[in-house]
Amino acid sequence: MGKLRTKSYTLRNGEIVTCRTVSNKIGVSESAARARLNRSDDPKRIYAPFSPVGKKPKKDNLPKDANLEAKAEEARLWKIVMQMGIKKYD
Repeated sequence: MGKLRTKSYTLRNGEIVTCRTVSNKIGVSESAARARLNRSDDPKRIYAPFSPVGKKPKKDNLPKDANLEAKAEEARLWKIVMQMGIKKYD
C-alpha cells in the first residue's frame, strides 16, 4: 500500500499545522479540527476553546431528587384524577 497523505494547513500567522496537531492541542476530534481548518485560517478561531452547545445531560445523569420529585408529583396528580372520576359517577 502507498503512504497516506497528511494534509498541512497554513494559518495567517505562517504556522503550518495538521488536523492531528490542532485536535491534540484543543482536545477535539480530528474531524472537528479539520472542519475548523477548512472554515478559517485565523489562529484565534482555530484554537478557540471547545464549547459544547446544546448538549443536555442524559437521563441517567440527572439528579436523583429531580426524578423523585417528578414521580411524586405525577402520583399526586393521578390520585386527584382518580378521585374526580369516582365522584363524577357516584
